[in-house]
Amino acid sequence: MKKYITYSIFLILPFLSCEEAFIEEDLSDDIIAIIAPRDGSEIEDASINFNWEGVDQATSYRLQIARPNFENAAQIVEDTTITATNFNTSLTKNTYEWRVRAQNSGSATAYVLAGFSVIEPTDFSSRQVLLESPANDLITNDAAITLEWQVVPDANSYRVQLLDGSNAVIQEETLNGTSIELTFPEGTTQWQVRAENATQNTLYTTRSLTIDTMKPNDPVATLPANDATLTDTAVTFTWTREAVTGSTEFDSIYIFEDEALTQLATKDRVTSPSEITLEASKTYYWFLKAFDEASNESDASATLRFTIN
Repeated sequence: MKKYITYSIFLILPFLSCEEAFIEEDLSDDIIAIIAPRDGSEIEDASINFNWEGVDQATSYRLQIARPNFENAAQIVEDTTITATNFNTSLTKNTYEWRVRAQNSGSATAYVLAGFSVIEPTDFSSRQVLLESPANDLITNDAAITLEWQVVPDANSYRVQLLDGSNAVIQEETLNGTSIELTFPEGTTQWQVRAENATQNTLYTTRSLTIDTMKPNDPVATLPANDATLTDTAVTFTWTREAVTGSTEFDSIYIFEDEALTQLATKDRVTSPSEITLEASKTYYWFLKAFDEASNESDASATLRFTIN
């Protein structure tokens, strides 16, 4: 097996240096082996597990999936780099080709590829409802959510359930279509869908989402105090704010060079205390606003003024 040497040079002092060398294997002559799905496989399951053998000295693996194949690709449905030797994803009924290679910082094996097909299970109960939207673990401040999923062949209807944190059903709907708008309660809720016909049903496919309609509390600016005169251009800003239960919150600071708040000097996501370097011989106006992951935002704090001599 070939080896190559990578050198990293670190300067310690203007006239002194030390040199560190490390060796990585050249993977270009190695061969990666596919375990599953093998070439020509037919899979009666929308959830596909990809597996391959590990390669010594590989630090990651690049996996790609094309529809129907790479030579005449209508779509690259997956292109990911991972450290594990397995990968799972859900695919619709179709013909696919997948390939994987091992790699490290300076080399890679050749891709090895295999074609496979996803087919409908003969047994209706083994089929899977593929959820389209919203994405799993969505955080939003809009409680009215449209749920969408793909058609399951031979299904007469679909049963939709909302579950609370104890997995108790808090709402259930049955419909013929593949979408429904529901109003979700505040907090985190699981939603799940199964397909049904006259005699059988599939298993539920489940996702979760979080509704947070509560805006953060307003920050209270404390330092620099209003009309303060400073001599140091490195200014320490402090403020207080009581958190609201819900999605993760954060603060943003706005600093302007004019009282009309039109000449923005800087805007940044910050935590209290924060040090920001500004220019001397200027008067500044500043305030804060709080935001959360659900896109709620507080009102602005009071605007304070200070001068740097």
